[in-house]
Amino acid sequence: MVTNEIVARLVTQPSPDEWRSLRTFKHRALELEQNSLISGGYDLSANFSWEVGERPSFTVKALPQEEPFRALLLTFRHFLANEEPSNFLRVLNIAGRHAPDAREFIDVLRTRWNDALFGGLMNMSFNNTPLTAGHIFDLWLNAHYFHNDCAKQQELDRLSAMLSPDFAKFLLANAVTECCKSILVLNHTLRKLNDPHEAI
Repeated sequence: MVTNEIVARLVTQPSPDEWRSLRTFKHRALELEQNSLISGGYDLSANFSWEVGERPSFTVKALPQEEPFRALLLTFRHFLANEEPSNFLRVLNIAGRHAPDAREFIDVLRTRWNDALFGGLMNMSFNNTPLTAGHIFDLWLNAHYFHNDCAKQQELDRLSAMLSPDFAKFLLANAVTECCKSILVLNHTLRKLNDPHEAI
């Protein structure tokens, strides 16, 4: 695999707006690193069992504490929201444009991110469509954490009843964990960039 240090050697210079995205990404990644769940780690585990003729059973052994997890989501949102300058895929694309030798490394990170967000979850379906972590995010963030969308809340309630409330939350926490790993790896590669606007 191509070393991530290649990203630190840009072939062309980003525009001022692109530098702003890179700078904002690094700032938000520092916030992410300082979250107690990231800096101290946390247990996250669940069991899934299914026997022919029986309903699947989901047992959650450990979930992160609610308060630091809520704080983690607040920061994580800056990497997920399309309109944010620190959006993970936006920053990854900027790195790819200006460090073409890092294409392999960037493609690996993009695949990891997309798998964490949009990969099917154990071939499960919900409302006759494949259940993805992206759908889990949509429900939890819009019905519970950041908004109070009634339709999304009803859908989240149905999903929680189908899986179990703890397992529905486990799916969210697991996807966030995987995405955070990619964010921190990318941030490590961006630390050595010489930003001409850093002092502005």
